[in-house]
Amino acid sequence: MYLHLGADVVVKKDDVIAIMDMESSSLSHITKDFLKNEELNGRVINVDVENLPKSYVLVRYNKDETKIYISPIATQTLLKRANGSIL
Repeated sequence: MYLHLGADVVVKKDDVIAIMDMESSSLSHITKDFLKNEELNGRVINVDVENLPKSYVLVRYNKDETKIYISPIATQTLLKRANGSIL
């Protein structure tokens, strides 16, 4: 099954490691440093640049490739979609 992250972006649900709330998790300097480092290394993809980011999704495609998707969709909505409550 797939998880729709916004715009035309979908990922396999089995590849999702974490779904994080942008506002609450960005309070930590460790998280800010992590996201900044991942962006510098080209592993951050902004799904929808026209809307404010509400969450980010950490996805592992194989043992060595990880991407972070910045999504305008709320964490709770993504979690419901991942659990099959919303199609």
